[in-house]
Amino acid sequence: MFKGEVPAVILSGGQSRRMNRNDKAFSSILGKTLLEIVVDRLQRQTQQIAINTNSNSPKYVQHGLPILNDQIGGFLGPLAGIFTAMKWANDMGHKEVMTVAVDTPLFPKNLLEELFQKMKKSNSDIVFAASFSDYKQRKILHPVFGLWKTYLLEDLSNELKKGVRKVILWSERHKACNVCFSDERIDPFFNVNTPDDIVLLKEYLTEK
Repeated sequence: MFKGEVPAVILSGGQSRRMNRNDKAFSSILGKTLLEIVVDRLQRQTQQIAINTNSNSPKYVQHGLPILNDQIGGFLGPLAGIFTAMKWANDMGHKEVMTVAVDTPLFPKNLLEELFQKMKKSNSDIVFAASFSDYKQRKILHPVFGLWKTYLLEDLSNELKKGVRKVILWSERHKACNVCFSDERIDPFFNVNTPDDIVLLKEYLTEK
């Protein structure tokens, strides 16, 4: 398993509108919260992990990981979290940082390794994760799951100040590529947005 010096940040800054305003990071799946599952999955890939959230919940500190509040206020969405992740990693002297979403606990166990190798081979500034949809017969990009060169920090800051909010709209300014992952049973980037999604995830994990 890849144990490089690339840090990762869990993005957990959403307002959980479709979960009755309950923080879905603490939704329970077979005795574990989504956050616990994601932390465990990441710890197999890197030793440096932080959590990006604007919540004041004491539950976040239980993992003993750095808690990163958005460096730009106003709940500006995932780009603000990515900016915060970049700044944290850059301040520690890292040239790359990976981000993952707290509501997507089935992401590949070799995600960081695959993104990192793709970045090296392609010399890209950004590498996204993608998956193939049998239903739509096309590749789906997952913009929150990415490996980012931290030198993009200043450019992203400027674009956020100009009002850019969509990840893809910003990433088009830079050299970006992707790695496609697949699973026969379920999209590895299946994300939990509603209580019904929790039921589906429990069924998948029970049958696994």
